[in-house]
Amino acid sequence: MFSSSITSYVIAIIAFLLHTSAYGQDRTINAEINPGCNNCSLESTLVYIRAEGQTDTIHQVWDFTRGIPTIILAVSGTNSTMQIAWDGIRPVNFTMNETVRYSFATAIDKLDLLPYKDYATELPHLIHTANSTLVDISLVNLTTSRYYNSSRFALHLVLVSTDSATDTMHNVMRKSLDDEHTPGVFEIIEIKTPASLSSEAGGFVQFRPVGYTQRARNVGSSTIAHVSDFNRTSLPDWSTLKTFYRGFDEGNLLVQDMVVCFGEPGDGFYKRYNYTAWSYTIGYGAPPIEGFSLFVIVIISVGLGVPVLLALSGVLYAVRRKYRHNAHTQLTNED
Repeated sequence: MFSSSITSYVIAIIAFLLHTSAYGQDRTINAEINPGCNNCSLESTLVYIRAEGQTDTIHQVWDFTRGIPTIILAVSGTNSTMQIAWDGIRPVNFTMNETVRYSFATAIDKLDLLPYKDYATELPHLIHTANSTLVDISLVNLTTSRYYNSSRFALHLVLVSTDSATDTMHNVMRKSLDDEHTPGVFEIIEIKTPASLSSEAGGFVQFRPVGYTQRARNVGSSTIAHVSDFNRTSLPDWSTLKTFYRGFDEGNLLVQDMVVCFGEPGDGFYKRYNYTAWSYTIGYGAPPIEGFSLFVIVIISVGLGVPVLLALSGVLYAVRRKYRHNAHTQLTNED
């Protein structure tokens, strides 16, 4: 379970990112902490965010009440609302006044210990929009048994969507010629739901295959993030996922999991720095695509423009010299 200071910090970051990115996407953002709960404190935290657009509303639920950090996205009509029923300090029912058009969710249900060898302000500077949210995870000073001196940690992610249970998530890697935002990393990985892959109207998880082993994030402190294949699984018991999707036909939900682990040969394992950080975004619709900044465009223009100008100058000089030579020869012949 996260401490109150950690959850307060997470809430502040969520609200700030959503508020600052919303206006460019024409969405009105409203955020509430533990809506409808009279007995809750920051020791038991659920954040509900309503992002109303011109054609739909995205409902986000960030839940920390059950010890399993969970993010749920539900897309419905512009006038849709969500009511949350509580049993003490835990949510027991989610009710929408309109039909949910699409839903996507992810949960970190455990940490696996392996006993063998605009852009975010922090690296890897992922893009976040009003249709997506940035998640930054830091594993700090985690203790292990003295028998596990060569240990690494991995994150086990559970992915849920309202796509057909017989379909599958898709791992799409895009390559770029530019590493401006994440130095040394030229790939970006997108986990797309079937709906996102076919019509760009589904859920996605987007991240760079890189983690960081020190608080000062740079190329020197970077390490590789490895991604496993997808496996079919079920909704974790006693989780908010189980509660939220209770009204759905669980047999028709696509539920898969994946593992993200960190490290490379010769890095000294987790115990060297006792720190690993990794970021990803979760969202609805088409994953955002990075573009060149004005600075890079200027550099490219100068890099391509100067040789062209030099070549043109050389051609003009040669033509002018040849013209003068021909004119001088003609005058000599006339004399």
